[in-house]
Amino acid sequence: MAIRLVVVDDNPHQAWEGRTYPANATFGQFLPAILDVPGSGSSPAVARIDHCVPVRAAAGAPATLPLDARIHVVATAPFDGIAGYFRSAPTLVRRNAEVLRPVIHAADLVWIKVPASNAPLAAALAWAAGVPRFGYVAGSAAAVAGSQERSRIGGAAARLVGAGYDLAGRLASLGGDRVVVGADLDGEGIVTSLVEPHEIRPMPASDAAAWPREPGRLRLVWGGRLVPGKGLEALVDAVARLAAAPPEGRRVELTVLGDGPARASLVLRAEQLGIADRVIWRGFVADRAPYLDILADADLFVFASAAEGFPKVILDAFAVGLPVAAAPSGTLSALGGERFEPIPVEADAIARSVGRLASDPERSRRLRVAGSRFVAAHTRPAEAARLVARWRDRYPELPWT
Repeated sequence: MAIRLVVVDDNPHQAWEGRTYPANATFGQFLPAILDVPGSGSSPAVARIDHCVPVRAAAGAPATLPLDARIHVVATAPFDGIAGYFRSAPTLVRRNAEVLRPVIHAADLVWIKVPASNAPLAAALAWAAGVPRFGYVAGSAAAVAGSQERSRIGGAAARLVGAGYDLAGRLASLGGDRVVVGADLDGEGIVTSLVEPHEIRPMPASDAAAWPREPGRLRLVWGGRLVPGKGLEALVDAVARLAAAPPEGRRVELTVLGDGPARASLVLRAEQLGIADRVIWRGFVADRAPYLDILADADLFVFASAAEGFPKVILDAFAVGLPVAAAPSGTLSALGGERFEPIPVEADAIARSVGRLASDPERSRRLRVAGSRFVAAHTRPAEAARLVARWRDRYPELPWT
């Protein structure tokens, strides 16, 4: 036998021509690896995954990849952001209880992603059904709200709502196991890596390999969703400073991978700073092979977000051999200065850090080697196996064999 797993998740999804697509999240690309973890004999450890996510009809063909066909999608009621959930909470709870109750009652284990609006409801239903559960803390809603530019009153209100969201998620974990994504990664910690072993590129054989690779040029890259609070405004400003005072005379360029509601304002910001020709907007790249090729074509990955859990894109940068300069936010700070260059979320500081790295190829080489070794131990199949092993240890009474 093998267990039936229910995953309760808040990431918005879209329905299109019989398939389900994430609106922007990549968590769904990790889940199929759980189904590949072997159990006893020829059976898998997990036989079925019911992925409970908010779903609404797509207006057109989605840009993202559809969820793996092996994942059984359970559509919960869609809503618009945290504030939208609270505005319609009684109706949403009532509708989602009808959807989630039979699925959770049939489960062996309930995986609750935190923060999540349906977390308390899912926890209550699991408790009532006697089904074990565990919380999977992927970040902080309050931290995200606090990193966004708002008025004093608006910012306080957003942080208060986010804190309520986080508290609800913590309460949902009471009485069960709890995993903080990215914590204790040199021990038993878990991260939702998307890196496959074959995607890890070999490091140069020679310690003297040139970096940056092209004389007179320094190519930076950033990846993620273009929304307020990701530090992109500071990064664009830093590129303007580096363009005015190029490190060692190198022309600095920035490639931005991703899309989102902040793109128009960021493009305008680059134009106003006179660096429109220095910033390349590549948009969202769904297929991993070309996405990784674009990353690998750069010299340095810069990620100045002040509000993250553990960003998966950092692992992608490690996989292609890029040195990383990043704000030590969330659990990323646990990696320390041996695997990435810590930077503040401020334009002048970012520019100074990039300039120092550009003039220190030995520091870059050490970061690249350490990052490559780290991601080799935290590939998608390795993390899936580690997570299933944790479940088997915590819940030995489940029908694993």
